[in-house]
Amino acid sequence: MARHRYRPWFRLPRLKPARRGGGLLCSALLGVGLALLVIGLLDSALRPVVTTLAVARTENVVTSIVNDAVMETLSAEAVAYQDLVHLERNSSGQVTLLAMDSAKMNQLRTQILKTVLERVESLGGEELGIPLGSITGLSTASHWGPDLPVQVLAAATPTAEFRNLFAAEGINQTIHRVMLDVQVEITLLIPGGKTETRVDASVCVAETLLLGEVPDTYLSLSAAGP
Repeated sequence: MARHRYRPWFRLPRLKPARRGGGLLCSALLGVGLALLVIGLLDSALRPVVTTLAVARTENVVTSIVNDAVMETLSAEAVAYQDLVHLERNSSGQVTLLAMDSAKMNQLRTQILKTVLERVESLGGEELGIPLGSITGLSTASHWGPDLPVQVLAAATPTAEFRNLFAAEGINQTIHRVMLDVQVEITLLIPGGKTETRVDASVCVAETLLLGEVPDTYLSLSAAGP
């Protein structure tokens, strides 16, 4: 007698094995997400440091440019103190009047600012770059690693003003210095964005030693404006 196999009147659905590709995709997305999170945290933590270092580096370089521009212009024009300042004395030799040569000073300022702007705009990444090791804050590592790129995006036309500076040197002796105060506004491109800064530099253009008392009216005089 033949046996009949019992067959259930319904069938259980077959479960398809999970695709391996889907698991790899999820893992990849998770890895990318974690990497972006780490990069974001590092950027928020390091960008203030990088910005501070870039601004400090720029100030040093631009200040050096201003000093060089002043010295080169004074040398090329053969400018001396007596070319900028006229002193009048009384019969006893005491200074009674100080007069500034406005035309000469304006000519000198124009040439200096032109040189400063040209050199600031031509600055390259190598001159402003920040060594990667400097962001660690360790002095021993300040020059390690490649340079983080820093570039000048834009530089506004610099401005400058002359001013008189007086300093007592001894009994009845006063040093008179003609100072040039230069301001340069710069937009920098740094890793992660851009930042703006203003560099202030003050350079002595001419000086002399005055003997005798200096009257109050003499001290109140100021250099000619732009």
